[in-house]
Amino acid sequence: MARTIPICNRFSNTTSIGAILSAAALALSLLSGCANSAMETGEAEKAAMASATLDPSPLGHFLSARVARDKKDSRRAAAFYDIALAADPDNQSLLHQTMVLMLMEGHMPRAIELAGRRISHQKDAAFARLILSTKAIQIGDLATAQMHLRASNRDSYMSLLQPMIMAWVEAGNNEYETAMETLEGLKKRKAFAPFRTYHTALISDFAGHDAAAAAAYSSALKNDARRVTRVTLNYGGFLGRSGHRDKAMALYDRFLKRLPGNPVIGRARTKLANGENLLPPMASIADGVAEALLSTGFAIANARNGNQARIYANLALYLRPDLDAALMLRAEVLENVNRFDDAIAVYKLIPKDSPFHWNARIRTAADMNSLNRIDETVTLLQSMAKERPKDTSALITSARILRFEERFDEAIAAYSEAFKRIGTIKARHWSLLYERGIALERSKQWARAEADFLKALSFRPEEASVLNYLGYSWIDQGINLVRAREMIEKAVSKRPNDGYVVDSLGWVFYRLGRYDEAVKHLERAVELRPQDPIINDHLGDAYWRAGRKLEAGFQWNHAIDLGAEKKNIPAILEKQANGLGPAQPLGQKKAPSKAGKSKAGD
Repeated sequence: MARTIPICNRFSNTTSIGAILSAAALALSLLSGCANSAMETGEAEKAAMASATLDPSPLGHFLSARVARDKKDSRRAAAFYDIALAADPDNQSLLHQTMVLMLMEGHMPRAIELAGRRISHQKDAAFARLILSTKAIQIGDLATAQMHLRASNRDSYMSLLQPMIMAWVEAGNNEYETAMETLEGLKKRKAFAPFRTYHTALISDFAGHDAAAAAAYSSALKNDARRVTRVTLNYGGFLGRSGHRDKAMALYDRFLKRLPGNPVIGRARTKLANGENLLPPMASIADGVAEALLSTGFAIANARNGNQARIYANLALYLRPDLDAALMLRAEVLENVNRFDDAIAVYKLIPKDSPFHWNARIRTAADMNSLNRIDETVTLLQSMAKERPKDTSALITSARILRFEERFDEAIAAYSEAFKRIGTIKARHWSLLYERGIALERSKQWARAEADFLKALSFRPEEASVLNYLGYSWIDQGINLVRAREMIEKAVSKRPNDGYVVDSLGWVFYRLGRYDEAVKHLERAVELRPQDPIINDHLGDAYWRAGRKLEAGFQWNHAIDLGAEKKNIPAILEKQANGLGPAQPLGQKKAPSKAGKSKAGD
């Protein structure tokens, strides 16, 4: 490993990054597999960081940038790439990476500067043209925006974004028919159809073509499930402004019947009920392009495409800083890469009068919980619950956090208060019954827990998590054995690859004294959940009863190594020392309840 520093030292600060990049692969291979190949990946990353700290050469910064990027730390990656770029400002690969990362981190001035440099070397650089067209739209220079859009390479993501943004620019030039023709180009790909109908509606609404807007909004509402909230919001606003307030109210009422807690539609309905008209969704071309960027960001906002979604959110906010939905998207993407402090900072930007403010505070609490700020989290949620005596979201979030922290009595109180606010319990509340049932069972209030599980099952008779938990609990107590086994077998048929559920089935056979069958299922459960100490402990018990005592000892030891709960370790050590006592299968004599229930679904 000592060789890495001399390799870095071969390069002066004036050495071309082109040469450095060629050497980087060699350096990285040395970092990940020196001498006797004993270095692990994590050690290699630390070595790369150390090399950058000890040696401020371009290679050191490049390696640090690569490590930071691979670890999804885009903030540090942006800084390191920028330093490396300074040593070789014409290197197009570095320039592109730095530009993208600056945009990802919201450093718009730097991203715009780099985009200008990028197109001077590569005329059709799509990402750079997107940035520069956004800048032109932001200052109202639609001619320049159009020039950049026409010059961009329309492969990949720009095959969706370029027509949408171009259509908005054309609408801004009073070329409505041309804009509609541009959007028609999205018909070529089925996945783009929802974007075409939604932005046809928005542009038609913006341009005053009411008949076309009404038809497109209606079509978008039927075919755009992922953006149903924004489509419903804007369609309802259009109906209200068009003199059809009754239809707008009916539209919002149908939505709220399905999703009664939605703050955006709830706020819109309240405004309509108070005699207010909703403003047009787009007051400018910049607003329309921001919506196009946001539409695309929401469509790809998952773990795989989170970075791109954050880029689109940042571009949308550059055009429309008051677009709270884009702030929510940016924060959610930051959460996906565990940047909880940064996500909290974004949520704080959402003003109190925004319909997103309440949900932003709920998400803030969840992020504080992820940072292990438990008491602070619970205090925030409890204060929110007092602010809105009829709202359940803060109570339910608090209850779930308390249950996870094994503060079961507090969790039960929060769930019970939520049920009081709900009033009539309906099928959609089955999961809350299930969750409270778990808290009740863990706090040894079995009669109440069983009632919650049975009520949840009456709403969702095929729900594997409820079938498993209730069936396991009955088996554990030696009651309702036939029905319990049937329930767990049904749960396994629903979730054949869920290790907790398969473990339950194995434990059924164990408790019935059918040890060979128990081993078969418990081995499968361990394959599915190899790191779970309880399942490994169960397999050890089954091995012992099946006469495989050496393997039993290994499994018990493994359960301890995997982090068995402290309260269960003495019993496991006792089994290692003295084995198991006489078998007492269910149906012969009730066996004592076993500690350490699998937390299936918990």
